[in-house]
Amino acid sequence: MLSLLLKSMRSRIIPTSLVTISLMASMVLLLSIERIQQGAEEGFNQSISGVDAIIGPRSSSLELVLYTVFHLGRPTNNITTKTIDDVKQRSDISWLVPIALGDSHRGYRVVATEPNYFKHIRYGNNQPLTFSKGVPFAELSEATLGSDVAEKLNYSVGSEIQITHGSIESLGSKHDDFSFKVTGVLNKTGTPIDQVVFLDLKGYELLHLGWKSGKKVFSLEDIDLSSLPPDALNPKTVTAAFVGLKSKLTIFNFSKNIREYPEEAISAVIPGIALSELWSIVGLVDKGFQLLSWIIIAISLIAMVTLIIASLDNRKQEMTIYRANGASPKFLAAMVIYESLVIGLVAIIGAIILVTAVTYFATNQLNLALGVSPSFKWISLNEIKVFSIILLSGVLSGLIPAAMVFRKNLHQALS
Repeated sequence: MLSLLLKSMRSRIIPTSLVTISLMASMVLLLSIERIQQGAEEGFNQSISGVDAIIGPRSSSLELVLYTVFHLGRPTNNITTKTIDDVKQRSDISWLVPIALGDSHRGYRVVATEPNYFKHIRYGNNQPLTFSKGVPFAELSEATLGSDVAEKLNYSVGSEIQITHGSIESLGSKHDDFSFKVTGVLNKTGTPIDQVVFLDLKGYELLHLGWKSGKKVFSLEDIDLSSLPPDALNPKTVTAAFVGLKSKLTIFNFSKNIREYPEEAISAVIPGIALSELWSIVGLVDKGFQLLSWIIIAISLIAMVTLIIASLDNRKQEMTIYRANGASPKFLAAMVIYESLVIGLVAIIGAIILVTAVTYFATNQLNLALGVSPSFKWISLNEIKVFSIILLSGVLSGLIPAAMVFRKNLHQALS
């Protein structure tokens, strides 16, 4: 039967191929949307771990998480280090790591922080940051690189780098009067950390001593750095601070107390809750695309049934020869059902290959745009369910033309 079926389909190769491609494309659309959304969510959720709250200027919680963790957008304001020092004295805080943002290096963000950043900040399933080369910065003239920065710019331990004043979106003048020496390169994490240049907060403050209102007033080469008073390089403001609490049970009370801080308008954002807001927004769009994809799949199945029914009139002679050679009506009806099954299987196999290619490309794009590297499987349990539903729907839809073939007898065909 299979040989006869394939020969019959080969005689109608163009319309059969178009229906198969249509069904395959609709499955690729459905599964690609779902995979990319799940992959992006997984990548975002694994980008920071062990951080109970992020303290920053009072603004949208999602906006704060996006520019502090994922380096998307620019900070709206800063908070004073006096406020950070006051908060740090709270008895419910285990550790606090301040960060300052604003500058860049050859298209990569600069994050100024303290050496204990590499001790407390984690990613994935509470995995610590580790070094492929060297050690964290320890002096104000030293820098640590994410793996992508070192790889793409061909840097290693001992390389000298200079920082550009301004973010990636609005590149400014280069801080060409002071260089940083690379002391370490982090192992790849698959998170935005891979695309960051880390500096010491005091070194970052030193860069901006000769700047005012975004313009260089004097060069650092004109001053004796050893003559600066001890507190001259203590930063006056920072962008935000990552916080670890002694007990996660106090997180909501901590967030409430920070929001009520009387000296400055600040807030404490819980990263997980902020990201859930993002996925609730993305989920609405995703559901709309999924509905559209299912509609396209239904249209493709209808087109397949229409093709088979329309071809029955042109296959009278074929059917008559089969009947004259002893084929039963059940055999002919089974051929029609198997034709639907073959079209569905070919479409599914093609969809798996194309979806894998699409998601591989999407992984590269997510890594380039967001710094996240989600992992994708060849096929998931949920996708198997989707394929099963589509295949079963195709077979059931094939029952209509199969019933039409079964009802025809030899006399009707010959006449």
